[in-house]
Amino acid sequence: MYAPCRAAARSRSTNGEQRVARVSNLVLELLLRLVKPLLAVLIGGLVYWVVTGPLGAPGSAELALLAFLAGAAFILLAQEGPL
Repeated sequence: MYAPCRAAARSRSTNGEQRVARVSNLVLELLLRLVKPLLAVLIGGLVYWVVTGPLGAPGSAELALLAFLAGAAFILLAQEGPL
C-alpha cells in the first residue's frame, strides 16, 4: 500500500491554501472594481436630485444619463487629477 510522505501532504495543503488565497484576491479585486461604478451612480443620483429638485428642471432619461456621466467624470478627475 502506498503511504504518502509528509512533504507530499504539506505540498497538498499549501496548494489548497494558494487556491483559497487566489479566490480571495479575485473576490477583493471584483469588489474594488465595482466601487467606482457604484460611486458614479451615487454621485449621479445626487446631481439628478439637485437639478430636478432645487433647480426645478424637468426629469428625463437624458438628464439621468448626463448626471451619471457627470458622476463618472468626477471620479476620473478625482482619481487621476486634471493634469
